[in-house]
Parts: sequence; C-alpha cells; structure tokens
Amino acid sequence: MNAASIFQRHFARLPVWQWLFLAVATLGLSAASRWLTLPGVAFSALWPASGIFLGAVLALGNRPLWLLVPCMVFWSSMLMNEPWAMAVSGAAGLACGSLVARLLIERGKHSISARGTLSPLHYLPNLYFKGAFVGSGISSLIGSLGYRFSVPAAAEFAWQDIWLVYWLLEGLGVILFAPLFFFMLRRPSFTWQSIRVDFAKKPILIWAVMVLLAITLSVILGQLGDDRYAPIFALALFPLVCWFAAEASPPSLDSIIPIFAAIFVVFSIYQWGGLPAVEDITGLLRVLLQVGFLAVMAQLVANINHQRHLLLDRFRRQAYQDYRTGLANDRGLYQEIKELLETNRNGQHYLAYISLIDIQIIKELLALDGAITVESVLTQQLQQFAVDHAVIARLSEGRFAVLLPNSTKTQAEIAVNELQQRLSRPVDEAGMRSNLRISIGVTPVNGQLYSPQQYVSVAAQAANIAKQHSLNVYWVDNPKQVAADHYSKLNRFGLLKDAIENDELELFAQEIRALREPEEGRAFEVLVRMRDEQGELLSPAQFMPAAEAFGLMPALDRWVIHHTMAFLAADSARLEGTCKCAINLSGASLSDPDLANYIAQQLNYFQIPASKLTFEITETEAITSTQQATKFILDVHALGCRVALDDFGTGLASFEYLRQFHFDEIKIDGVFIRELANNDVDESIVNAICKVAAAMQLKTVAEFVENVELSDRLANLGVDYAQGYGIGKPQPIGDLFTHGKRSS
Repeated sequence: MNAASIFQRHFARLPVWQWLFLAVATLGLSAASRWLTLPGVAFSALWPASGIFLGAVLALGNRPLWLLVPCMVFWSSMLMNEPWAMAVSGAAGLACGSLVARLLIERGKHSISARGTLSPLHYLPNLYFKGAFVGSGISSLIGSLGYRFSVPAAAEFAWQDIWLVYWLLEGLGVILFAPLFFFMLRRPSFTWQSIRVDFAKKPILIWAVMVLLAITLSVILGQLGDDRYAPIFALALFPLVCWFAAEASPPSLDSIIPIFAAIFVVFSIYQWGGLPAVEDITGLLRVLLQVGFLAVMAQLVANINHQRHLLLDRFRRQAYQDYRTGLANDRGLYQEIKELLETNRNGQHYLAYISLIDIQIIKELLALDGAITVESVLTQQLQQFAVDHAVIARLSEGRFAVLLPNSTKTQAEIAVNELQQRLSRPVDEAGMRSNLRISIGVTPVNGQLYSPQQYVSVAAQAANIAKQHSLNVYWVDNPKQVAADHYSKLNRFGLLKDAIENDELELFAQEIRALREPEEGRAFEVLVRMRDEQGELLSPAQFMPAAEAFGLMPALDRWVIHHTMAFLAADSARLEGTCKCAINLSGASLSDPDLANYIAQQLNYFQIPASKLTFEITETEAITSTQQATKFILDVHALGCRVALDDFGTGLASFEYLRQFHFDEIKIDGVFIRELANNDVDESIVNAICKVAAAMQLKTVAEFVENVELSDRLANLGVDYAQGYGIGKPQPIGDLFTHGKRSS
C-alpha cells in the first residue's frame, strides 16, 4: 500500500481542523509541560500526551494514531534531543496503552454508544481503571523499557522505580486531559457551547472572582513573606474546584481541572503563595499526588452531581410522563395546553378525548395483562398518528387524549376521523377479533376557559355524550357553555348529595286516572323535588342530570322507595285507599343486583302490600345488562309488585323490549298524546300500541293528557289510564290525600 492510499484511507476521513488541532495541541502542550518540572529533571510534572492519545482514539477511532505517533517521535527526538529508541518506544507505548484502554472501554457497559452517557470517561471506572491504571500501565511499561535501555544514566535507578514514576505521570495525564480531548474532538460544538453557557451564569462568575481573588492574595502575601495566610488562599483552590464541579457542566469542568492542576504545580515548584519548597523528585511526586487527589475529588463531586441531576430529570419526566406507555400523563397534557395558550392564544387548536368504552369488560374477559396489551396496541397506533406537533397523552385506564395545535377544523376533523378508524380495529395481539368501541369528544382550545383542566373536562364530557348517544365523535362548539353546564351540575350534585343524606328531598305525586274501568282506590305516580340554597323548589330536570352524571341515581331511587313506603305506612287509611303507587327506577338501579332484596326488606318492614306498588323502568335509557334486568323483573314479580315500561315509543328498543321482558303495563310517551286530536298519525300509533298491549294483556297509560276531551278520545282508542295536567298537576304527596278529591 503506497503513501497516497494510506492518506486517502486514514487522513482524509477526518476534517482538516481536527488534524491541525491534534498536531498543535500535542506538540504545544508537550513543550509547555517542560516548564512544569524541577531543574535537571528529565520528565514533566504534568504529561498531557497520554490523555491526548486516549481521548483522541476514543473520540475518532484509531485513525489519529497515524498523526499522533509521528508527532511524539518528532517532538522527542528532534525537539528534546532524546535517543531514537526512547522516542519510538515512548510513542509506541502511548499508542499501545490507548488502544488497549479503548478496547476495554468499548467492550464495557458504559461505552461511547451507551445511552444517556455524556462521555465514556465520565463513568469513572473507565477513566481510573481502564484508562489510568491499565492503559497507562502498558504505555509506561513500554516507555520505561525504552528509557532504561537507551539512556545510560538510567542504570543508576531500579527499573521498577522508573516504571512506577512513568506510570504515575501518564496515569495523571489520562485523568486530567483525556475527558477534555474526548469532548473537544467528539462534540466540539457542544463543548464550546457548554463552556459559554456556564461562564454566563451568575454563580460561575462569582466563583471566577473568588478564584482570582484567592490566587492574587496568595501570591501577594507570599511575596510579602507572610507564610501564615498565603498557603490558606493557595489551598482554597481545592474547595473552589469542588464548588465548580457541583455547578458546571462536564465539558467546563474537564477544561478547568488541568488549568488548576497546572496552577498548583507552578505554585509548588516556584514556591508561590507560601507553599513548601519542592527540592527533589520525591517532593515533586508528592505534589503530583496532591494534584491527582484534587482532580479525583473534583471528578467524584461532578459525577455525583451529574447522577443527581439525571435522577432529578428522571423524576421530572415521571411527573409528566405515563409510567406504562411513555406518553404524556395528565400533568404533561395540562402543561402542553398551558404553554400553547401562553404562546399562541389566538391560534386554532383542538383537543380530542378518547375513551375506550369497554375497558372494564376487557379487564374481566382478558384479565389485567390483556387490558395492558390492548392499551399498548392503542398506544402504538397513537404514536404512529402522523400529525405534526400533536401531543399524545394517557390520562387513565382506557382514557387517552390528543392535542392538535395550530389546526383548522377541517384538518382536525380529518385527523380525528383517522384516529377513530385506527383505534377501532380489532386487537389481534390480545385475541380480540371484534372492533373496539371508541368514543371521542373534541373541543376547541380557544382561550375561553381558565385552565387546561377545564378543556380536558369539557372534552371528557363530549366523549361521554358520544357514548350515551352511540356516536363515534361528538364535537363541542362552545366549550365555555359546556363548562358552565358542568359547573352547574357539580353544584346540583353537592346539593342533591346533602339532601339525600339529610332527608331534605320532598315527595310529590301526580294522579293517574282510570278511563275504562271503575276505580278501586287512588292511583298516582311518585315524583321527587329538591330545594336550592334560596329555598326555591327545583324540578327534576334541574337536578336529575347531575344525579345521572355523578352516579347518584341508585341512592336517589332507594331514598324515594324508602320514604314512599314510610309515607303510606304512616296512615292506615291512606294505605288502604291506595290502589296503585308508581315509582320510577333509573337504568343505573337496574344494574344494582341488590335492589330487589332492598325492596323486599322495605315491604316487610313497613308491611306494605306488594300489589299496590308499580315500578316504572324508563325505556329511553339503554338497559346495559339484559340478564340483570330480566332477573330484577322476575324478582319483583315474585314479590307481588308490578313493572311498567315508561316513555314507550321514543326510546332505544321499544317493541323489542316488550318481547324480551315481562312487563305488566306500558306508558305511552307524551309525544304521541299532545297533538293526538289534530294528528291522524299520532292517533294511529296510539291505536297500534293499544292493540299490541291488548294482545299481550298489558295495561296502557297515556302521559301528558291536558284535557277531559282528550281523555275520552284515548278511552275510545283502548287506553286504560290517563296522566297529565288535565287529570291533576304534581303536588306534595300529602296534599294529594288531604285535598285531592278527584273530579269526574
């Protein structure tokens, strides 16, 4: 291989500035090191070449050796007039030691490519054991042999003493210079930027002033012959270096440590600052041990400080990151929304709240591991979501959010539709072959609300609306109004909870009149009312949504059952005169497996004939558990109570429910009754319902009957009972029995 090919293969791969820097640094620092020694001593107190060699091969590979070895041979033989054998052995030793140290470091866990490591030499076992101990041991061994056999005066010393001195010098050079040169060659821009940033900080500037002050006072007092205080200021450099190590970045510390080492050696050799005189090699080696101690102590402090910062950064990331998926968590999402509104409040942004509807069912079917697998797949789908600058977060189990900054509504619609399609696919990894049920609520993030939490709350409410109405996506146009409604619900929730706990609700009743058969007693539907803070009576429409939203319906239903039976049992004549007492049950109560037992206990406690009670199930609510609803109806029938299907005709299943469940009566929704006198279609629908009911031997009740004429018409169509303002308005339940003489 000719010289041109060698140059092309090794030299041309590196930038020219790196070759020039290595050559100038090697020759310049080696020459400068000759000033840091005693007169007549053949070696330098600080030997930067060993550190330059190791730092260069770690940063750039073996290629720098093609330059460094000739430079060292040239410096030793031409500039220092050393024998060729000594020059070649010294350069070869440095090359061999660096190669061995590099091999050991790269095979270790904390190598150059190790993640999260600023430098392989900032893992101190690499620097101290593999670099300073093993690498310098090999290079000093070869160099000391060359010195022993090429310099006649070396015969005066034991060979092992020469080796140990060489070893100390080269090991100290590795500790002081290798980290710095690795950074300068591997990450030059980062190194200079870190140094500039550090020395722009106020604590570092204060530190620099204190260092200059300590050096100046030490020199002045030493020149004045004050040997009491001058050493104090000189030795103050030790804690100052440790202070710097705790404040500065690794590149800054790596550049400062050699400077402080050189200052301390100069002070010792030239007896500045009142330090003891160094008169021989033993004294010089003692100074070098002190310098080594200073460097190791500073590097240990820096390493501990660096690990502390890594730990703190990890804790900070964990505070804003979901532990299971690595996505942002709720805090991370709130922070992103906050920063977005602070920097671009007038822009168009959208927040999508994603709810996995069947997460609890998935946990029951597939156990926790299966649910985790499903969420992992959803996370992967979200991470592949190709929208610039989108922020993806996992808020809780089966709940995710996607923040779409700087997006028009059209762009947001396209993105959300893509999300819905992606996330609804079956999860084969968990053994699920059917599509996932996903509901998504989307709200604009437009600066109308006061906090990020409110935007997430509004989007969550939109997702809940989408779930209730079997929609894929529900879009919010006015988040401020939705937030105000939610706040109102929260307020009503607090009032209702207190009213249930303190028995402050009020029972009302509305009469139900028989149209076709003689009445055997009083029939009525039990209603409930609540008063606000000012004592004003609230209708169910004003507090029922809060009860439904926050899960109070089962407790409210039980309160009504208990107090209704207590009211009837309080007066035997009242109980005797009642033929039918209808009580509404919510869809949530039907999912309560203990509700039928509770009704049985109340019947037994108050001694109420079960035949007097009719429980109305609202057909406009989906019956979530068909099995549980069937069991409840059978259990209630076994007690002797009756069951009615309320709001029939406008709900979610209508005639299918009549086939599936054993009802005793149906209540025709008022939407078919109000305009029946003027609407032939409504009349036909009511007539059809009555025929179906008659065929199934069910009683019918018409709601919203506003006048007597409508009652007569309904009777002719086959309706059994009527209820509405034309029959009787809702009133306190006690008034129904005190003043409620029914008019014909």
